[in-house]
Amino acid sequence: MKIADTELLQTLSKLKKNGYVTLIALTAEDLSHNDNTENEFKLTYTLYNPVNKEFMEIETTTNGQIQSISALYKSANYDEREIYDLFGIKFKNHKNLKRIFLSENFEGHPLKNDFTTAKTQNIQGIQA
Repeated sequence: MKIADTELLQTLSKLKKNGYVTLIALTAEDLSHNDNTENEFKLTYTLYNPVNKEFMEIETTTNGQIQSISALYKSANYDEREIYDLFGIKFKNHKNLKRIFLSENFEGHPLKNDFTTAKTQNIQGIQA
């Protein structure tokens, strides 16, 4: 099911009340082109209803900022931090949105299409 990013929290809240109580996965994909200055990302939320044994996928797009769902689904906390770290998507109202894999002084987000590995960075004393 595709929804607008402004409807995300409301839609997921309704689905949780209707039995989709588990967030199985949250994934991101960079839809922008290397030469495009506009950010466009697709986020896919995979939910599970254990009573009916049904899965549901919710897709939305964002320009790089979207509402956090970590208060609704606790498992989103880690996924949102990972996506922020690797794609640079900011999750509004996330209580601890900081890098989870890369050091705080790492420049850029390696899974974005515009990321270039030509840059060299000194990360905690290691030349990358």
